[in-house]
Amino acid sequence: MSLRFRAKTRLQSDDGTILVLSAFLLIVLIALVALVVDLTMQSTDRQHLWNSADSAALAGASLLPNGVAAEAEAGDFALANDADLTGGNLLTTFRCLVADRDGNGLPDDGEVPGACDPRPGPSVVGVTNSADWVCDDGVCAAVCIPVDGDICNTIVLETAKTTEYAFAPAIGYEEGSTEILSAACRGTCGGGLTGPVDVVIVIDRSGSMTTADMENAERASLAMLNFFDPAIQRVGLAVLPPSQKLNECQSENPGSPDEWSNGRWLIVPLSDDYKDHPDISVDADADPDLDSTSELVDRIRCIERGGLTDLGSPIRDASDTTTELGDDALWELAFGTLARPDVRKGILFLSDGAANQPADVELPCQFARDQADFARNQGVDVFTIGFGVDSRSATCDRDETGQYAGQPVTKLLADMAKEADDDCTAATTDLENADDDYFFCVPKDEDLATVFLAIAAQLSDGSRLVQLPPGA
Repeated sequence: MSLRFRAKTRLQSDDGTILVLSAFLLIVLIALVALVVDLTMQSTDRQHLWNSADSAALAGASLLPNGVAAEAEAGDFALANDADLTGGNLLTTFRCLVADRDGNGLPDDGEVPGACDPRPGPSVVGVTNSADWVCDDGVCAAVCIPVDGDICNTIVLETAKTTEYAFAPAIGYEEGSTEILSAACRGTCGGGLTGPVDVVIVIDRSGSMTTADMENAERASLAMLNFFDPAIQRVGLAVLPPSQKLNECQSENPGSPDEWSNGRWLIVPLSDDYKDHPDISVDADADPDLDSTSELVDRIRCIERGGLTDLGSPIRDASDTTTELGDDALWELAFGTLARPDVRKGILFLSDGAANQPADVELPCQFARDQADFARNQGVDVFTIGFGVDSRSATCDRDETGQYAGQPVTKLLADMAKEADDDCTAATTDLENADDDYFFCVPKDEDLATVFLAIAAQLSDGSRLVQLPPGA
C-alpha cells in the first residue's frame, strides 16, 4: 500500500470524525441556545412578577391599618397586572414592623402600640406585648392578623408563577417556577419618620383638665418629641386659653376672656432644638433624647390648667389682623421663622370639652369648625383628640342654632379633623382609634402617648417597600 493511499484514507477518516463531532457540538449548541431562550423567558417572567408584587404590596400598604381593604386592594392590583396570579399562587399576610434601635431583641418603648400592635385589645406604652418577635439589624417584626383585632403596618405578598419552557423539554425540563416575597409598610416602619414635617401641638389647659390630665398630656407630648428627629421634624406649641407670659413657664392663671387680648395662643414657635443627641442623656433629665434647656421641652413640662375653652382661635385667630405677631398655629406654619415651604404641615389638637368661647361669637363650635376648615384648605392636616369625651357626654350647648346645636363635641372634633368619622363611645374607642382617620378619642384614664405616637406615624403616611428580618 502506497504512502499516498494511506494518507488519503486517514484524511477521509478524520473528516468523518470531525463531521460527527460537529454534529454533536451543533446539538449541544442548539440545546444551550434553547436553554438560554427559556431561561430568559423565565427571567422576564420573574422581573414582571416582582414588579407586579411590589406594586401590589405598595398599593395595599397605602390602606393600612385597614387589613381587609389592604388585602383587597393588593389582590386587585396584582391581578390587574398579572392575570396568572390567582388562587394558591397569591398569598397575603401581615406583620407589625417596629424599631429595635438598642439591639436588645425587643421593640423599643412606644413602638407598640404607637406604630402597630400585633395582638387584640389595648396595649400599654412601654410594655412589650406577648407577640413572638423576630429581630435583626435594628428592626423587629411579628405576625399580625387584622381580623383578630391586630393593628398591622406591613403587608406581605407571596407570589408564584410557572414558566412553560419552549425548547428545554427536549432535554427533559418542562417548566420553571418563580417565587417572590414582597413586603410594604406604611408609617415609620422601624426607621422613624423619614419626611420633613412642620407641626404645632395645641393643648387644651382649660379648667376641666385636671392636674393628672395635664401630666398625661405632658408625657404624650414628650413621647412624640422623642419619636421625632429635630433635623427633619420641627415642632411648635400652642395652648388654650392663651398665655399672658411669653418668655416664662405657663404656670399663671390664664385670666378672664377679657384679658385674653394681651395673651398669645402660640407660646413656642417651630423648634428644631428639642433634642440633645439621639439616645444619649447629656443632662440627666430622665428623657434620654430631650434637651431640658429647649424652650419647647421646658414649656411642655410646666403648662398649668385654668380658664375657658376656645377651640378655634388657637388654630386661627380670626380676630387678629396684625399678621406680624404670628399668634396662632396656622400663622406659624405659614410664616414662622423656621417654617418651611413645600413640607407637610400638621396641627395636633387635644381637648376635653366643647367650645364656649370666643365670648363675642354666637356659635363657638361652628367657629372652631370654620377655623379648622380654613387651615385644611391651606393644606394643613388637622388631627384632633377628644380626651375623656364620647358621643354621650360634652355637647355644644353654646351653639343654640346651626349644625352643632346640642350636638356632642366628638362630632365637632371629628369634623375639624381631615377625613374623619365620629365613632367615639365607651364601647367603640378602640375602633375609632384604628380606623385610620385623623380623629381620635381617649378615655381620661388612658395613656395619651399611644395616640400621640399613632399621629406621629400618620404624619409619615406614605407606604414603602421594606426588608423583613430573616424568618419573620
